[in-house]
Amino acid sequence: MQLVFETVIPVFVIIALGWWCRKTSLLDERSSKALNQYVFYIAVPPLMFLSTARVDIVEIVNLPFLATYFAATVITMGITFLGRRWLNIQGTLDGTVISLIAGWGNTVYMGVPLFYFLFGDKGTLPVVIATLFTNMLFMFGLAFFANLEAQGGKRTSLITLFQNVFLKNPVMLAPVLGMLFSLFSIPLPVPLENLLDMIAPSAAPVALFALGLSLYGLSLRGNMLQLSWMGAMKLLVHPLVAFIIVTAVGLEPFWAASVVLMSALPTGAMVFVLAQQYDKRVDLASSAILATTVLSIFTLALMLPFIKAWAG
Repeated sequence: MQLVFETVIPVFVIIALGWWCRKTSLLDERSSKALNQYVFYIAVPPLMFLSTARVDIVEIVNLPFLATYFAATVITMGITFLGRRWLNIQGTLDGTVISLIAGWGNTVYMGVPLFYFLFGDKGTLPVVIATLFTNMLFMFGLAFFANLEAQGGKRTSLITLFQNVFLKNPVMLAPVLGMLFSLFSIPLPVPLENLLDMIAPSAAPVALFALGLSLYGLSLRGNMLQLSWMGAMKLLVHPLVAFIIVTAVGLEPFWAASVVLMSALPTGAMVFVLAQQYDKRVDLASSAILATTVLSIFTLALMLPFIKAWAG
């Protein structure tokens, strides 16, 4: 209960504060856009860079952690995808989007702050690793299925996909650069390291506040049966599958707890961005982000004390 008051409640109070500032017009849409750009382009990349640059490369490429997290995610997405006929969802791309709603957690805006507050700056490594590899996989996967359904000149080349997913995305580039610094034992110049150390801690609170700003204006729209299915899959089935897998394989406690916590995060905002880009299930994606974020107040409040004790 102490952890709920010390960590969970402050996290969601910051989100609620951002939503309230937007609702009362204390901050407008331009402010919301500016803060989101600050988080994505300025604050999170240094945190992700330092999280990988300061640890051994062997610890970064943690194959058991990645394998169990991907297994839990793929199984959850597979179950969700198979339910598309029951939910009257037609088309492979539509099914892929609903699968991402159930499998793609909000690692940047919720994962980074939660791991930072729970485990400190060194404890953000699991969420950094998962963000890097899952973003690459999911973005390329969705683009692949979009290409399959595209007609004529609407197809996107692999080079363009790589540029859009990787080279133009600082959240992807930062941890890779950190891995290179770690691999080749490149020392950071003290002024640069001090600069990054000053910026990185701002990522957690500003990301939560920006998330609250972004949630304003979202509403529950579309098919409630589909939305209920998505919420149950993301907040209940995904972490349950993760728990079963990490327990079965006997993963180290900290990494096992990290897999379950990553799986319990609400749907990521990037799903809405991609749904808009491909014009597939946009209302369902936005509704799922709102619903799972609000409901995660209760699911995470119940889960985090267990996660903290488990991780040690």
